[in-house]
Amino acid sequence: MWNQDKSLNLSILLVRILFVLIIVLALCVPVMANWYDIASPDKTGLIAGSVFWPLSICLYLSAVFGEICLYHLYQLLKNIRNDIIFKSENCRHLRYISWCCILVAIPFGIFGFWRSLGFFVAFAAGFFGIVLRVLKNVFVRAVEIQEENDYTI
Repeated sequence: MWNQDKSLNLSILLVRILFVLIIVLALCVPVMANWYDIASPDKTGLIAGSVFWPLSICLYLSAVFGEICLYHLYQLLKNIRNDIIFKSENCRHLRYISWCCILVAIPFGIFGFWRSLGFFVAFAAGFFGIVLRVLKNVFVRAVEIQEENDYTI
């Protein structure tokens, strides 16, 4: 029977797999960027020319921010598994995850000047970062309420 513990363990396993997968894919960035530069029929953008270097920079920055994000997600899941829920440490992890999403949006927003798809990726990453900021603010308030209740007799 599927339960909360199995779901949590699956999430932790997937985070670990993604952590390794991002490292492997980072090694393939030059190949992927070259392939996209050659095969991309979408040449719409304000800046013409090769996208090898702009895309490579975006992908490497995304890999770095992705690894940081996955580290904090792993720490958050580990805290949840240990029944550490409404603590300020979890708010800090959510803050870092949201900032990583927002920081990924910046290079892809710039890449959008070469290929319009970059604007879509930037919007999606930025939007997800903002949603996580809202979730973090809810968690901060929940931590405050929890601490008030802990001091109430």
